[in-house]
This record gives sequence, C-alpha cells and structure tokens, in this order.
Amino acid sequence: MTDYKAYSGRLKPEFITAAAAAYSRYKSEMSGFRRKVMDNDKWYKCNYGHLIKPGSNEPGPATAFIANAIFNRYADFIDCFPVPNILERTPDYTETAKKLRDIIPVLLDMTEFKSKYKRNCYNKMKNGSGIYGVFYNEEERRIEVTVVDILDFFCDIRIKDIQDSQFIFVRNAVDNELLREKYPGYAALFQGGCTIEGREGNYRADDRTEVIDCYYKKPDGTVHMMKLVNESVVIDATEDIEGYENGLYAHGMYPFVIDNMYPDDDNVMGFSLIDITRNPQMYIDKLDAAILKNAMLSSHPRWLIKDTGGINKKEFADMTKEVISSATDVDEKNIKMFQVNSLPSFVREHREKKIEELKEISGNRDWNNGGTTGGVTAASAIEALQNTGQKLSRANIDDTYDSYKRIIYMIIELVREFFVRKAVYRITDENGRRSFIEFSSSEMYGPERDVFGFLSGKRRRAEFDVAVVPQKENPFTSEANNRTINELWSAGYFMPQNMELSIMALRCMSFDSRDKLIDMMQEYIDTHGDTKQNSGEEAGGERMIEIPLRGTQKNGSTDGAELSASAPEGGEMNEV
Repeated sequence: MTDYKAYSGRLKPEFITAAAAAYSRYKSEMSGFRRKVMDNDKWYKCNYGHLIKPGSNEPGPATAFIANAIFNRYADFIDCFPVPNILERTPDYTETAKKLRDIIPVLLDMTEFKSKYKRNCYNKMKNGSGIYGVFYNEEERRIEVTVVDILDFFCDIRIKDIQDSQFIFVRNAVDNELLREKYPGYAALFQGGCTIEGREGNYRADDRTEVIDCYYKKPDGTVHMMKLVNESVVIDATEDIEGYENGLYAHGMYPFVIDNMYPDDDNVMGFSLIDITRNPQMYIDKLDAAILKNAMLSSHPRWLIKDTGGINKKEFADMTKEVISSATDVDEKNIKMFQVNSLPSFVREHREKKIEELKEISGNRDWNNGGTTGGVTAASAIEALQNTGQKLSRANIDDTYDSYKRIIYMIIELVREFFVRKAVYRITDENGRRSFIEFSSSEMYGPERDVFGFLSGKRRRAEFDVAVVPQKENPFTSEANNRTINELWSAGYFMPQNMELSIMALRCMSFDSRDKLIDMMQEYIDTHGDTKQNSGEEAGGERMIEIPLRGTQKNGSTDGAELSASAPEGGEMNEV
C-alpha cells in the first residue's frame, strides 16, 4: 500500500515505465562524460595532482597555463558579446521587426542574460558545452533564460541535435515544504534525503527531494513535460492540464540550447578546451617536478660520513652547533660531500617547448594577452597582432552566435505565443535617449489572401530572420574606430559637398558604427538640401576626396584605375 494517491491521468503506465528506463539508460551512457566533467573542473582549479599520480596524496607542482588560456578566451567572448538584429522577410512587417529589435534586448536584460552568457562561456570551455534553458514564466509573465547544470541534464548522447532526442531529463533538488504545498496528494513522497552531485563530491540534502523534469515529443510534433519522483512516480503532467493541448510551447521544440565549444560526432555535448590541453599540461608539470626536485636536492647537500670516522653525527646535523666534536682527524677519508648534479639543459629546453606547444594548441599566444616583442607599442600594431592570433577565438565566437540565434528564435516564438496583451516598453537608444513603445503579438500576424488575392479571413504568421551584431568592447578596437573616423575627417569625407560620394565609399567599407555614420550623413543631406551648391559656394573653392578602389596597391598604383572625385558647381565627376 502507498501513502499517496495513484496517478490517474492520460499518460499510460507503459509510457511512464519506458521514460524511467530511458532515464536509467541515459545516466549510464553519460557516466563517462560526467566523470570527465568532474576531472576537468579539477584541472581548471589546478587541483589535479592525484589525477597525474593516482593513489598519491603528494601535492606536486601545478601550473595554471590551462586556466590562463580559459581566462584569455573568456575575455574574447566578452569583447564580442552578441546583440540581436531582427530582420523582416517581407516589407509588410518592417515596423514589427524594428519593434522586436528594440524589445528583445529589454527582455534579455530582464532575465539577466549577460550573466548567463558569461557563466556558460566558462562552462563550454571547461565541460565542452554550456546549456541554456528558454522558458516562459507564467506567474511573472516574462521570458526566462537559465543556465542548466550539465551534471543535471540527461539526453541521448549519441545524437547530433538534442531536438532529435526521445526524452530529455533535468534533475532538480526541490525543497520538501514547497513540494508538499503544491502537491498535497503526494506529500508522503517528499521525505528528503536527496543526493546532490557536485564537482568536489556528493552531499546529502535532508530537506530536499529529487524531482525529475521529463520532456518528451509526441508523434504529432508537440512537446510535453511530466514531473517524476523516485524516477517513476508521476506527480504532474502537461497533458493533464487544460491549456496545454498543443504542448508545452507552440513552437514544438525542446526549450534547451546546447552551445558546444568543439563538436564531437560521438557526443552531442562536444569536447572542451581542457580536453585538448591537459596532456601537454601534465607533461609540463612532470618536468616541473623533476626540475624542482633537482633544485631542492642541490640546495641541501648531503654528506658521506665513515662509520668509524669518529665524527659526532648528531652535532654535525644540528645547524645551531658552532662546535662539532671529532675523535679522529677529519679528512676526505672520513667525510665527503655528496653533491647532486644539475639536470642537463635539454630538460629545461624541452619544458619550454612543451609550454610553447600548449600555447599553440590553446591559441593563447603572448600577443593575445597584450604582450609583444620587438618594442611594438602602437595601438594599431597591437590590434593587428591580436587579430592575427584570434582566429581560433573568432571561430568559437561564431559557433556561439549560432547558438545565440537559436535562443533568439525561441524568444520570438514565445513572444508570439504569450505576449497577447498590449504592453509598454521603455527603450534607451545608443545616445541615452529614452522612448516608450507599445507592442503585442497581434503585430506578428497579418491578413492572409487566397490565390485570387482576396482576404481569406485567416491570419498569416510573420516570419523573421536573426542576424547577430557583436557588441565589441575591446579598447584597442575602440581606438582603431576613432582613428578611422579621424582619417575620414582628414580626407574630407564629412565636407558637405563630398557627402554623397562619401556615402558611396563608406558602403564599401567595414568598421563599427559604419551604418550609423551613413544614416547621420544621409540625414544631414536630407535636412540641408543640395549640399553641393550650398557648401561649394560658401567655401570658395573645392576640396578633392580620394576614393581608392579595391585594386589599389601599397605603392599607390592600381590594377585598374583610381577615382578622384570633386564637387564643382556643375556637379560633374572627373575621372583621372
């Protein structure tokens, strides 16, 4: 007999049994990966001596080259923090896309997405993946983006995309009192004693009970969720709740996004930066141990004393004794220093080569950290070296942007589904000016027409594309952008009579705030009318603006031709 009510919902017993069996299978298949995650955390914290020498408690040397590589790559991720740019697919929804561009960053700020992004940047470099959860909080009526602990996440590890997994399980340790209040019919189940797995070891929580959120897809494409206690007892299920006939969310996707550091064909979780660098790190530390041991032995010389030499060994070993007694003559026959030879130079050279190997593998070269050789101090030269050494970072960041796009697509669909009521949002632009806009999901639909062009009475979904704009915060990048603007100013790009041609040239360039600059120049032209005549007559002369084409070479020659445009009163352009 049980002290709680039996489940009597729509879920069949055989389906619940199959879900429990899948949970056990997923845990078994992911056990090796989970052990690796725990080991990697020790490598990250430089607490891995027992991993190099199993069964030994000797601390041994531990250098932080891996941690430094992670810190440096983390800085690259933060320098290029992603910002969404929502683009309409049809001109009918240009205004809606503009509102979404303003509103979605506000929704991300409300859920403190930047802190979640930072945390998962560390997680993917340590563990191989950072896992995001994208949910709608019905009580607070807002979108939430969460970080899911990789040790509490279980899926079919052999698939390529988690959307193809039959089940997804997320393990939670929930307070007993909260569970008893929400599910009084199952109060007898909530006895605590939950085992919580941590990187440093497991511990027991007597005031918490393990609750497993089981997500699954039905043949009709809808995603549902049920809550399990003791791995097999259902205490809640969306299929039994009114309003969830179309699944947990209308978009029909598991509300999770896995952001891999490096992809792995045999593991949907990928592999990490630590996975590819810990072997070189291990050999560096072994060489360190040999060098340190040799140094310690060399700094404390040992002595060979003849048993019948008559020297008082106790007094000889006591460094506080100023006088040492001896029963015989003291010569090399009775006492001799035992000096340890220094290690050959190739040992230290090999250690340096292993360090260089580790830096090369991790992409953590000196110039990535701001260090230079040969007296390079100019910001432009430092930036050029950094950009050369950041190819690996750019590839990782591009993969992160792909995951970020999936998050934004999910948010757009949640806005479409739940933001039915009109709400007001405060928007702050780049110049700090505040404005308020109204929005509801009705703006994401439009009238649908039949094949003859007549209104059909149905609503047509507006579709949007997502582009990612990096919010660069690197001081050297800012300095380079400022220098670019100064060079454009010196070249005459901002002179009123040159602006139309300047816009043509700027559209062929690529630098931060280029589009903003073009918009400002176009606004100036629209406001002041014919800038050629107004400015040309007042200036009393002309100033040439040189626009080099793509074929321009370093020595000033061109593969084809070079245009030099001026703005005389006739508005003609001379070709040289």
